[in-house]
Amino acid sequence: MEKDTGTILRQQALGEHGLIITWCTQEHGIVRTAARLARKPGSELSGQVDLFHECELLFRPASQGDLHTLSAVTLLSPRLALRSSLLRLRLASYMARLLVSTVEAGAPEAAWHTLISGALDYVASAAPRRAILLHFEKRLAELHGLYSPAESPHHALQRHFQHMPAGRAELLELLP
Repeated sequence: MEKDTGTILRQQALGEHGLIITWCTQEHGIVRTAARLARKPGSELSGQVDLFHECELLFRPASQGDLHTLSAVTLLSPRLALRSSLLRLRLASYMARLLVSTVEAGAPEAAWHTLISGALDYVASAAPRRAILLHFEKRLAELHGLYSPAESPHHALQRHFQHMPAGRAELLELLP
């Protein structure tokens, strides 16, 4: 069993009652876990695993592949303020999708968790602004070793990673 602290960045249905949860963790980087009964009414995971929750998780590593088995979760912070406005939620969602699309699963680097956790906490406490997204992209490009003052961080990331998340232009139009 492995124990770690992580933020939920993505959830996908797994059968009738299960979820595949993508985490950004302190010690294991991007990790995908299967929570077989997470959506079943009365499950001990019900209410504990939701988008952007910060949790302590216990999981059994997969013998093959990268889908681990989630055993237990302790909710540390639900980040409820992210749900106070649609714009906050859109900004948080875009940053999470950007991180997942640029970071390789299983890369054990605490900096990824520090970046997304700090960004989500900041978005939860401050008014959503364009500067927050631009700073996040700059820090992400720096961590990837792609940042150069001669090129925008977004273009550096876009040049290096083919599958960037959609919706950035629309989000920038909405952000003050």
